[in-house]
Amino acid sequence: MLINVPPNQPVRASWEETLSMTNVLITGAGGFLGRRLARVIAAGAPLPRADGCEGPASRLELVDLTAPEPPAGAAMPVFCTAADLADAATAAALGARSADVIFHLAASLTLDAERAPDAAWAVNVEAPRRMAEAATGRPRFIFTSSIAVFGGSLPAETSDDLRPLPATGYGTHKAIAELMLADLSRRGRIDGRSLRLPIVVTRPGAPTPAVSDRIAALIREPLAGRDVVSPLPPETLVPLASAGAVVRALLRLVAVTEDDLPPGRALNLPALTVTIGEIAAAVKARGATGGIGFAPEADLARIVQGWPQHFVSARAEPLGIRPDASLDALIADHLRHDGAGHVGS
Repeated sequence: MLINVPPNQPVRASWEETLSMTNVLITGAGGFLGRRLARVIAAGAPLPRADGCEGPASRLELVDLTAPEPPAGAAMPVFCTAADLADAATAAALGARSADVIFHLAASLTLDAERAPDAAWAVNVEAPRRMAEAATGRPRFIFTSSIAVFGGSLPAETSDDLRPLPATGYGTHKAIAELMLADLSRRGRIDGRSLRLPIVVTRPGAPTPAVSDRIAALIREPLAGRDVVSPLPPETLVPLASAGAVVRALLRLVAVTEDDLPPGRALNLPALTVTIGEIAAAVKARGATGGIGFAPEADLARIVQGWPQHFVSARAEPLGIRPDASLDALIADHLRHDGAGHVGS
């Protein structure tokens, strides 16, 4: 159900003024990606408007299971809403909010999707469907998909055009949602765009059992002075993106014209591919005082080895969507935004 919901008040503005307004809704806004995206939008990041120009958001609504904290110093009204997207009526009500841009980041991740598939289906598939079908005014619906849509026997490089063949429930949910949102776009309900994310690092805070966070911890924990054990051997290749690279890509994707979208409206966020051993060396070079040990876990290694290692996109570069320049730049992004006090030279 919805809790703490701000009234969806009519906008008292002229037709010309309405064209220059952009109302933005972010689901999953309490997560580390959602918080970073909200901060950038609240600071006035330019977004496309109905008049064909760009400008800051006029209104920002942040949604998660627990009402997110509003970003400091926002340049527009910010509403923070607690909502359970697994509830059908709640998801539909959010979709009908008259948002011009919806960033749908909320998801039930890999391990949760394996342990509770029905609950994960409700969040990962039914929630975006209900939101999109209830949407008014054909909003731009930016969906964070995943590298997990790919599996099986993979080529050396995984490009946008490779046929998805997920090997996990989470990947299956994301692949279904991509197709569904593309079809709803064809039918005129939304203007959907899906961005497939690699492993995103580094979430601040306490460690979690999520597969991506087990990898992210190899950066976060040593730099915070804490020892950590890698569940993957040093030679394991992992495709990474910083939170900053993801946010920049999402904002670029919302600005892309429909004519420039790929046929299926989904593209990969190009990743920076490194080994676990290179991560260990890079954090040490940054002055990390925590150590990294190794105790490979077969189940987790099987999941990671089933994902693409080199995640590429021929379509992304012309659209201004790029990977992190280097592993050091990726670590610097974490330190700058989430690891204050540990920034190296």
